[in-house]
Amino acid sequence: MSRPRQNKTSKSLHEQPPQSNNFASRCSVQSWLPHLSQYEDQRVLTFNSEKELEAAIDLLWTDNLRNLPHETPDGNSLVVPAEAIDYFRQAGLRFTDKRVRNVTELPADVVRRLRK
Repeated sequence: MSRPRQNKTSKSLHEQPPQSNNFASRCSVQSWLPHLSQYEDQRVLTFNSEKELEAAIDLLWTDNLRNLPHETPDGNSLVVPAEAIDYFRQAGLRFTDKRVRNVTELPADVVRRLRK
């Protein structure tokens, strides 16, 4: 009597392919918190020209930045979470960035003057 052939076991359903072959990891989109105030480190990006600012605004419509919380305080700059700065640099945009200061960091006389 011949022995029945043993089936080869397939890979477990819980095993994932290597990261480089994982479709979900290659197509993942950056996840952002919904409100700018949820980020402790915020930056003001001031662009070298109106053209650079317009390119930055266009970049906000890309998949990775579409849900990025941001503000345009004066029409010449953007306030974004610090984690987003590399996206603007990688796009080749020229800008300066400064840390947004919290009102608690300002002297009392400055706060009074700003609130008037």
